[in-house]
Amino acid sequence: MNAETLTTVFEAGRGNRAVELLAQTTFAMRADARFVEREDDLAAAVFLAEEDPAALDADALARVFGRIEAADALDQRAQALAGARDGLTAEVAALPSPVREAALQAMAEHHRWTFAGLGIQRLSLFTDQGEQAELLRIEPGHGVADHDHEDEELTLVLTGAYHDGHASYLPGDVSVARPGFVHTPKAEPGEVCYVLLAYRGALKFKGVFGLAQRAFGFPTPLGGKRA
Repeated sequence: MNAETLTTVFEAGRGNRAVELLAQTTFAMRADARFVEREDDLAAAVFLAEEDPAALDADALARVFGRIEAADALDQRAQALAGARDGLTAEVAALPSPVREAALQAMAEHHRWTFAGLGIQRLSLFTDQGEQAELLRIEPGHGVADHDHEDEELTLVLTGAYHDGHASYLPGDVSVARPGFVHTPKAEPGEVCYVLLAYRGALKFKGVFGLAQRAFGFPTPLGGKRA
């Protein structure tokens, strides 16, 4: 997907918490070499191109330092949680800050990780005007049955990687799946694959296994065309 299309996707989602969380996390990942380092960084160029020059307020420097201190405090809390006995909490604490804070908040509000298929767990973050935001944890080698999409679904790869029968998706990749795009996402060998989803509408599963997933209320899986 080119930069113009990526701009359109994020622009269309302005005002929607789920899409904005995904966009913020994409920016945070691509601005921090700890999470992703790439030469074809279209997302960073998109965010930069969308900024308008503006004069600085008198208290601008103080506000910047305040935001830095607040971010440092959140990072220190995350570092403390990284040693938690709960393996999922420790893994979440190591994710990029925007999705990390959303996930920790959801967990504090007693949102529970739920079974979403063999080797897959999900954490619902929130719902906003019918748009869902959720975190998926996929064990290597596991995935979701063939499916189509009733509406648009955005997916950001946070850790690990997956292949959907069309292409591979790595950390920092944003994917878009729309009606008519049928695929079979499966986590690649190696690191556990975490993905952040922003989606609307139901899935159209294919085959017997897909029908079984739908019957038991399994969640929306991974996305489509890479951005």
